[in-house]
Amino acid sequence: MAEAQDKSGIGQFIAELKRRRVIRVVILYAIVGWVVIEVASTVLPGLNLPDWSVTLVITLVALGFPIAVILAWAFDIGPGGVHKTAPTQEAQPAPAPAPESPAGREPDRAGDGGQRRSIAVLPFVNMSGDAENEYFSDGISEEILNLLTKLPQLRVSSRTSSFAFKGKEFDIPAVAERLGVSTVLEGSVRRAGERVRITAQLIDTDTDSHLWSETYDRQLKDVFAIQDDIANSIVNALRVTLTPKERRAIQYVATSDAQAYDYYLRGRKFFYSMTKRAFHHALKMYEQAIAQDANYALAYAGIADAHSFLFMYGETTPENAMKADEASIRAVELDGDSAEAHASRGIALSINERYEEAEQEFETAMMLNPALFEAHYFYARDCFAQGKYEKAARLFAEAESINPHDYQSPRFLGIIYRKLGRRQEFVDAEQRTVTAAEKHLEMHPDDARALYLGAGSLMTMGERDRAREWAERALDADRGEPAVLYNVACTYSLMGDKDRALELLDDAVRQGFGYRAWLEKDTDLDPVRDDPRFAKILARLG
Repeated sequence: MAEAQDKSGIGQFIAELKRRRVIRVVILYAIVGWVVIEVASTVLPGLNLPDWSVTLVITLVALGFPIAVILAWAFDIGPGGVHKTAPTQEAQPAPAPAPESPAGREPDRAGDGGQRRSIAVLPFVNMSGDAENEYFSDGISEEILNLLTKLPQLRVSSRTSSFAFKGKEFDIPAVAERLGVSTVLEGSVRRAGERVRITAQLIDTDTDSHLWSETYDRQLKDVFAIQDDIANSIVNALRVTLTPKERRAIQYVATSDAQAYDYYLRGRKFFYSMTKRAFHHALKMYEQAIAQDANYALAYAGIADAHSFLFMYGETTPENAMKADEASIRAVELDGDSAEAHASRGIALSINERYEEAEQEFETAMMLNPALFEAHYFYARDCFAQGKYEKAARLFAEAESINPHDYQSPRFLGIIYRKLGRRQEFVDAEQRTVTAAEKHLEMHPDDARALYLGAGSLMTMGERDRAREWAERALDADRGEPAVLYNVACTYSLMGDKDRALELLDDAVRQGFGYRAWLEKDTDLDPVRDDPRFAKILARLG
């Protein structure tokens, strides 16, 4: 044991030498010192200098060696000049991921080794005078948000959290407090034909002052350069140092075709509606994008996601599973460095029950972009569908830490904790679900998903009347959606109302819901599993 500890200590010491660049300095000093001695040995005698002059040079080089080592250990030279090397923090245990706390926001510090700067990208205001252009202004702000999430030095508020303020009147300090950030990017977009005018401003919320602002009046085809310039201006304003790889990451353009990009943004706008009808509209837009640019990886990923979500939420057919598989393969082939493409591939493999391959894709997506919520969230759903509850719980917790305002992850955590008998964690997760859903519904009172997931949590917390109210509101919002029918059935199952639960579940399956792997594992349906009517519904799924 002592020998192992000794080896570990030596390893840590060598690692620290490398971190402080001491080894590099020693090698460079040895090379330079040898060159100086060789030159002195050759040149000084020819200048008729005393014999001891060469010895003096050798002595000075030798004396300078420990001084160089000490200076290399204590100081570093970087883009910001000479500065003292910070002590290692490896001996300190890393804190567990925790949700952002607006009331207790961590202080931000720029530069390497400090706390990450925090930022929220609010949806840019559509100033075009045409509501149809809303997809474009939303898309611009979301693309900037996606670029910034690729930088580990920044903690970026999720799209779900930031876009909750869309169309609402608010003041920046209130937004910052709610989202737990110290900087906010806001802006506007005015589009007229092939011209676009984009205004953006970065605000320090502690001082309510502008860190940077700019107005761009360009051709539509220049929109990619504008997004790149905005991202780089934010990085410079926050004094974040980027590696060459990170610099390339925020300069990456998925397509150079402005028309393809426009179709892609339209498709994504439909996709976020999360209904069966909207998924079909999204598919048409993504296909138009590919017709413009056959190598548009994100458009293929969009097609894969639309087919995967149709399979899970409304049209569980072999055709959707096959098309999701084909499109996701193409997305990864076109852009193997895209975290979104690998996440889409993971979802497609999961619905095709190729779980080991799905796991590899999700792991790759998380490696490429650790802040990609969808990779963690759908990886967790994949594990849940397999009955890997402990792993699913860990991944749902990670997803929640990325997006603390999300009401989905804590809801599924509650389901898992209840199944595992972890009572207090179950109660805490259900409470977080209700809190997050309530905040979301303040902004979007008719969001069926927030209503039916929140209803399930309310029921498990014993708030039967509120649970029933929310469940019926979800049905009123979108009674024709299979996912709504299914999840409201889960709420009535928890209430013990078997007749209502099985009626809704049967209707959901008739409308197209057929994700059997999920239905078999969902603990909300445990109260009705022994009913012969449930067995008949399950049998219809094959």
